[in-house]
Amino acid sequence: MNKRPLTFIAFLSTISLIVAACGTDQAVTTTQPTTTTTGEATTTTAEATTTTEQAETTTTVSAELEYLLELGYTFSDEYVVETVVRDIDSGTGGLAIDEDGVMYQADFGYSGHDGNTVYRIQPDGTVEAFSQSDGMDALTMTTFGADGRLYQSSYGSGNVFVIGEDGTAELFAEGIGGPTGIVALEDGTVFVEAYNTGIIHRITPDGTMTDWAEHPEFDGINGMTIGPDGTIYVANHRDGGLFSVTQEGEVTKLHEFPWQTSHVAYLDGSLFVTSRGIFVVYRYDVETGEVEIVAGNTQPGDADGRGLESSFGRPNAITVGPDGALYFNHADGPNNNPVHIRRIIHQP
Repeated sequence: MNKRPLTFIAFLSTISLIVAACGTDQAVTTTQPTTTTTGEATTTTAEATTTTEQAETTTTVSAELEYLLELGYTFSDEYVVETVVRDIDSGTGGLAIDEDGVMYQADFGYSGHDGNTVYRIQPDGTVEAFSQSDGMDALTMTTFGADGRLYQSSYGSGNVFVIGEDGTAELFAEGIGGPTGIVALEDGTVFVEAYNTGIIHRITPDGTMTDWAEHPEFDGINGMTIGPDGTIYVANHRDGGLFSVTQEGEVTKLHEFPWQTSHVAYLDGSLFVTSRGIFVVYRYDVETGEVEIVAGNTQPGDADGRGLESSFGRPNAITVGPDGALYFNHADGPNNNPVHIRRIIHQP
């Protein structure tokens, strides 16, 4: 794996590139890429700029990136970020993708805009309201369970819904203290995180709900995913804690990221965790405990590219698509809307 310690980045901060004229000022021509995105298509062109004076460019490093350096974090340049679709009129709620590549974006809402809609986005970028209900409010995690059903948690109402193929939202569970992450097994057993109480509830196929797992360091549990061996993984929102939970409900703390995190997805032996507080996506190796940054440069932006060349707003939901790529959503800068969906592709 092609990784570099963050000391490499710190070294870059001391470098200044000076283009000097020999004897007299000479014209220097450079090309700068300009990227335009529409739906799934991203086109990059080069624009020529001419400079007739001495030019000095200094590479800078954010204080946040320097702090990660001090903590010993590394970054990988094996992952590329691409824009999929932009400007969905939604707050950054959950994100799910079916086997045909159709995406479902849940609306958490924003000021003056109710979060009661799940949008459906076709592979060609067409966006439509798919499911809407006054009983849904501040929609958080959206996920297809192993049982094939589409589950939707509603933080604002304290309920969990199952959404049918026609978009009808049917009440599945109620009275949960801020439901967020959901994992559904093939036998119909469902696990739901309660953000406000720090409890993971277990709901059996007959609808019986019990308190299944708790931990004194659960602090705004928000993201949840499952590994192939049945281990469930949980991400704190408030303090960046990452945990594993066995099917017996035994909790182990794996790691604590230095800023707020949001959601987590399992892929090929690794956990990919969005950091809402620092504008990056981490990879945690389940076997070794190794952690690296795979996307984002710690600052809000809108750049596609490899590893730390990429930038985006506060990343929230993350999931694995049928193509094996990771998909995540974010909004502009520190905002909660409008929603843009990006893709992370492993390209060593």
